[in-house]
Amino acid sequence: MANPERLGKYEIRRVLGKGAMGTVYLAFDPDIERQVAVKTIRKDLIDPDLAAQFMARFRNEAKAAGRLHHPNIVGVYEYGDDALVTYIAMEYVDGAGLRDYVRSQTAFTFGQLVELMTLLLDALEYAHQRGIVHRDIKPSNLLVTTAGVLKVADFGIARIDRTNLTSLGMVIGTPSYMSPEQCCGDETDARSDLFSVGVVLYELMTGERPFPGPVETVAYKICNEEPAPPSRHAAFKLPAAVDEFVAKALAKDPEARFSTARAFRDALMDVAKLGVEIDDGQGTTVVNIGTVMLQRPAPLWDEATLDSVEHELARFLGPVAKVIVHKAAAVSRDRAELCSMLSEKIDDPDTRRKFIDAFHKSASGVRHTAPSAPAAHSATRATPSLHPRTASVPEKSATGAPLEAAFVDQVTARLTVRMGPIARILTKKAAQHAKSRREFVRLVADSLDAQERSAFLRDIGYAET
Repeated sequence: MANPERLGKYEIRRVLGKGAMGTVYLAFDPDIERQVAVKTIRKDLIDPDLAAQFMARFRNEAKAAGRLHHPNIVGVYEYGDDALVTYIAMEYVDGAGLRDYVRSQTAFTFGQLVELMTLLLDALEYAHQRGIVHRDIKPSNLLVTTAGVLKVADFGIARIDRTNLTSLGMVIGTPSYMSPEQCCGDETDARSDLFSVGVVLYELMTGERPFPGPVETVAYKICNEEPAPPSRHAAFKLPAAVDEFVAKALAKDPEARFSTARAFRDALMDVAKLGVEIDDGQGTTVVNIGTVMLQRPAPLWDEATLDSVEHELARFLGPVAKVIVHKAAAVSRDRAELCSMLSEKIDDPDTRRKFIDAFHKSASGVRHTAPSAPAAHSATRATPSLHPRTASVPEKSATGAPLEAAFVDQVTARLTVRMGPIARILTKKAAQHAKSRREFVRLVADSLDAQERSAFLRDIGYAET
């Protein structure tokens, strides 16, 4: 089926994503001249026996989100129907799903997680106060804009004003993120959403799901097993209060959890004030938990590479470069992120550009290896591969021809300085769709506003076309 040129008043521009039952399009609303996302369901693809229930959920998404006007909830503008599809026109979010960050194994500081979870809990508090329980909180339904703002999407199975689209006893939701009461098909309320928030937070903190395993065993674990405390995954000793906080969020009994999104948020803010002991190589110091990444350090870089990078940074920052390089290398996952973290330490833009240029020349032969997991954890947690691509593996363009990995890394580093961790996701997608270097650069530059775009193109030596 060819893509439509128009749905209702909306002019279809391009496909944003496809699913089993329909497509999400980027479209343009000519009445008020704004971009929108149009989510469609093809009527001919729906099983006739399930059509009534499926369409009821789709209408429910429009009805639920349409009642919620909050900066951290994706806005719904219109529900429409034509001969071939049913559609919802909604706010277009320029960014990526939190699932993209999880898949790319992006490590967050605890402070960054607090910021994201606070926005999520604010949105849920607003929804819960209006009688709406989402019931499918998971990373793919949490969108993060290029400015770092989180927005909750997909209220398709939301429960509105204590009425259900399904009968008591029917299991509905996403297995790995469901609450025990959802797994059992029991009555759910706002505390079910808060359990799911706890699962998301645990995964972002540790890089692991609290209840891992195949689908058929996840529900049993959620209902009957306690997850490993986050401290077991951390790279350093965590205060007991962190484990206690997570245990409360993931309590089997709803009565033992946080009673409201506000209570969850307040407890999270209290945890964010704690101090943790870390060894920075010069002794043990106590730092605020908000400044550290709780996941184990990323793979270590070889010393020859670090010495070379340290030498270049020392030209701009002096002897302190040694400490900065080794701290950044302990948590960075690839050349682009290492370059971004180091360049952020240089305030002057011209000096920063000189360092980035020198970095790419000196680090062209980068190698890094994964450290062995400490013995205390080797039986409970395998060290994941944090490097989906290294300098020796080029990205493939849309034509199958390779885009040089060094060039992709260089562009990623320049973009990361302006956009943060999401830059790696954007450049990876651009590399997969571009047919040439120039098209790759154009696709990447399109993610920036006009002023930033011009500066970015100058940085990488491309003129506006």
